[in-house]
Amino acid sequence: MLTDPLRPSNSALRDNLRGIVRWLRDVPVTDPIERRHAPVLQVLMAFILVTVPGNWAYHLAVVRTPMRRDVIVDVGVDVLVWSAAAFALWLIRRGALRRATFVFVGAMLLSLTTMYASIGLTRQLLDQTYPVLTIVLGGLVLGRRELWTIYALLMAMFCLGGLVDVMTLSGRAYPRPWIGAANLPSLAISYFAITLVVDRCVAALRGALDESRRLTRALASSNATLRDEMTARERAQENLLHAQKMESVGRLAGGVAHDFNNVLAVIEGYAEQVQDSAETAHLREAVQGMAAAARRGSAVTRRLLNFSRRESIRMEVFDVADALRDIAPMLRQLFVDGSRVRIDDALDTPRHVRMDRGQLELSLLNIAANARDAMASGGRLDVGLRAVRHAGVDGVAIELRDEGEGMTEAVRRRIFEPYFTTKPAGSGTGLGLAVVRDAMHAGGGWIEVESEPGEGTRFRLWLPAVPAPEVPEPACAAVRVLLVEDDEDLRELLLHALDDAGCVAIATDNATDALRLLRDAGDSLQVIVSDCHLPGTEHGRLAWLDAVDLPIVLISASAEAEARRLHDAGRHVSCLPKPFAPTALVDRVRRMAANAQASMT
Repeated sequence: MLTDPLRPSNSALRDNLRGIVRWLRDVPVTDPIERRHAPVLQVLMAFILVTVPGNWAYHLAVVRTPMRRDVIVDVGVDVLVWSAAAFALWLIRRGALRRATFVFVGAMLLSLTTMYASIGLTRQLLDQTYPVLTIVLGGLVLGRRELWTIYALLMAMFCLGGLVDVMTLSGRAYPRPWIGAANLPSLAISYFAITLVVDRCVAALRGALDESRRLTRALASSNATLRDEMTARERAQENLLHAQKMESVGRLAGGVAHDFNNVLAVIEGYAEQVQDSAETAHLREAVQGMAAAARRGSAVTRRLLNFSRRESIRMEVFDVADALRDIAPMLRQLFVDGSRVRIDDALDTPRHVRMDRGQLELSLLNIAANARDAMASGGRLDVGLRAVRHAGVDGVAIELRDEGEGMTEAVRRRIFEPYFTTKPAGSGTGLGLAVVRDAMHAGGGWIEVESEPGEGTRFRLWLPAVPAPEVPEPACAAVRVLLVEDDEDLRELLLHALDDAGCVAIATDNATDALRLLRDAGDSLQVIVSDCHLPGTEHGRLAWLDAVDLPIVLISASAEAEARRLHDAGRHVSCLPKPFAPTALVDRVRRMAANAQASMT
């Protein structure tokens, strides 16, 4: 393969140039305009430091210019300008760019005054570098007042030079000595034009920069306002969600009380059977019945807590069919006759989605409540679950079809608008379906509705399918557990369940003893199980766990806030709301221990 021999040297040259540019820009200047001028001014000063000595070396060594009086004066003023350029470069490197420009422009004006006073005007007309340079630097760096001050000083110097020329010609008895000042009007006009152009251009540039700064500030203000509005919208959305949950709880209160009465009746009936029968089969059946009733009561309380608690959006992966089965009893409770609700699960395999499970359940309850209101004279609500592929993405669709009065096209187009409702005043907020739409969008899905007057309504909710969460392998049975529970009966029950499962458990009823047991046990413990409402704690805050670096299982019905706090502090936390089966705690403890062990390997 042939290579270019110049490529390495070109690369090195580019790197050197980049390094020089970085060095020129690296000055401690805060003003953005001065920061842009700094590299050019440094290059200008360096150019003068190099070219002025080189120019005089050429004239003295090559051209061999004789050292006349005017040449000596010229060398002297160039030495002054060279020294001023060196000092100005030093000042720029220390961030004093405006002061450096004052020094350099002042040195050039002093040099020009010296030259015009000693040599005159006419001999200086061939080289106008210094006068023009002072005007440009004054306009760009120093400001408008300084620019016109420099113009006035230049006119005074030109007049001084013209006066010197007139006096020189008069001394030589020249017939028209005033010719020495003949160029003054043209110089005044020319430099006035140059100064005016520089003034207007700089003013336009500064005006554009000020406008840009104003627009930038306005944009920053608009962005801040937009952020505030977005925050307010999110807060309002959470408030709307909470209001919807509370509204749903109000509607379901009667059904919940009825369901609890049924649970209590079942438990009471089985308890009587235990008292009246000595047969083992009857006893076992009664105990199993009471356990099932307790699980049903647990589900009701857990649903009620979820609906009445103010919660932020919590995305999780779950099986849609499981969620539908869990919410089915509450859907039926919305209707006087629960048989009017039919659930049809056509999924042959579990389908998992990722969204806030509470919002999905709230969405189904809202739609079901609307269906109930639309079927005042009777009818059935069909809830179906189907696997549907949309836009090339596998997903799951939940269809809710009622036999109500339906709606017109005009109403259908507006049903997702916040506060839009067709119900009488006091019967609806018009927020339910808006919350449903937002919840589906947050989960990456959509909702559509089909309806005609007299033909009922069909809602279709679609969510993309996601892989099922990985379930870690259970750890070994002999997990070492610290149990902290203030209820003596529950503590003994859970302690026996852990012991029966092969775990090594120690228990206490308060945080002080728990800390002592932790110190005594050293590194032997693997998992901590604690209630949130222990003696001496406030608002469920477990400060004694802040310094504990072990997996934690919180066993309270309202432990989410404390779990989030501990999680934010870097703790591995899991919630198991009461009531729960002792086997559920054993399973959770083993999984927490397995996760901790897996993270260490």
